[in-house]
Amino acid sequence: MDFCSKFLLKSKENGKFTFTQNLLVILGKKKKKEEKRMKLFFQKNDLVSAIQIVGRAVASKTTMSIMECILIDATEGQISLTGNKSEFGIETLCPGIIEEAGKIALEAKLFTEIVKRLPQTEGNNLCIEAEENGNCIIRCEKSVFKIMGRNAEEFPSLPSVEKQEAITVSQFSLRNMINQTIFSTANGENNKKMAGEYFEIKDNLFSITSLDGHRISIRKTFLKDSYSEQSAIVPKEVLSDLSKIMTGGLEDIVEMYFSGQYLLFHYEDTTVVTQLVDGEYFHVKQMLSTDYETKITVNRKQLLEDIDRARIMARDNDKQPLILKISDDSLSLKIISDLGRMDAEIPVKQEGRDLLIGFNPNFLMDALQNIEEEEVSLYFTIPRSPVFIRDKEESYIYMILPVNFNADQVE
Repeated sequence: MDFCSKFLLKSKENGKFTFTQNLLVILGKKKKKEEKRMKLFFQKNDLVSAIQIVGRAVASKTTMSIMECILIDATEGQISLTGNKSEFGIETLCPGIIEEAGKIALEAKLFTEIVKRLPQTEGNNLCIEAEENGNCIIRCEKSVFKIMGRNAEEFPSLPSVEKQEAITVSQFSLRNMINQTIFSTANGENNKKMAGEYFEIKDNLFSITSLDGHRISIRKTFLKDSYSEQSAIVPKEVLSDLSKIMTGGLEDIVEMYFSGQYLLFHYEDTTVVTQLVDGEYFHVKQMLSTDYETKITVNRKQLLEDIDRARIMARDNDKQPLILKISDDSLSLKIISDLGRMDAEIPVKQEGRDLLIGFNPNFLMDALQNIEEEEVSLYFTIPRSPVFIRDKEESYIYMILPVNFNADQVE
């Protein structure tokens, strides 16, 4: 008996329902049977970790409320969580059990607070269940939350990045290179290029460069393999977040894919995609020099400690210069402010002529704090030219512009 005949027979037998009414009743039953609710089980620590990773890519102030959500997707045989700020997105896989596949978007701040406060238990006892009406039940032991969910189809997908060439570097190296250069980026309000870091690949040499108009920071490392030439300006906010969520060591690899206006990082179960800053980067090489008239080699820790002491006298005036006097294998440090003055003296190995020059003490601190060597070398030319702090291999280069000071104050 065909489909229509069944409906006609049913109508004839009961005499109460029309063909259309019977059709709606049976289709309704069929739809109800086919609809399934998403139901997932997690260990709390696994879910908290995944939320913390993708939460860095959740928008806090936006006209699109869906961007304030975290997407939970369990439709492909695995569970993924995604945060997406449009120009920057993170997706990570989370261990768990899929009892019923599905996906839902949840308001990130509320979702995070709920999960963090749920009881700490062993095993996959944290259940997330999506109801047919769009609500979501979050349950752990006797604690049950029922919150509103959002349609997962409204959540924007991460940009599609073509993975042509995977450039591999250790997570440890990339994280250190970012942290050792990011401090000299600008705030980005006036110049977006200064608010990013310049990534450059040439053969097997990988370098990261940053500048803010007063200083330049460069870090370099050699890769295991050679690659085609690549370069990009990466927003500092993305790199700051990446350095915090990427916790692997020297043997743990991160892959980088350059693709047009996007850069993709992939490590372990996490993917980070960012839109790049438009434009050509500054011609930094033209600002660098290996010439010098004065060179000093000094104990890095001792110099750091004396600069830190000097900053006490400049706390109410960040522009108060630290005056360096190089003479007779000695480095004298002096700072004078409304609070008083501070003097210190450090023995150094001096090459070349004597020099009197001033710097922002914070800029010197930033550079010296990001160098591991026990001794550092500083290269000078004249009092109006920058200082270069670098090693022989030039695995790091820090350039800092001097500041003016009243020479009459110096005895």
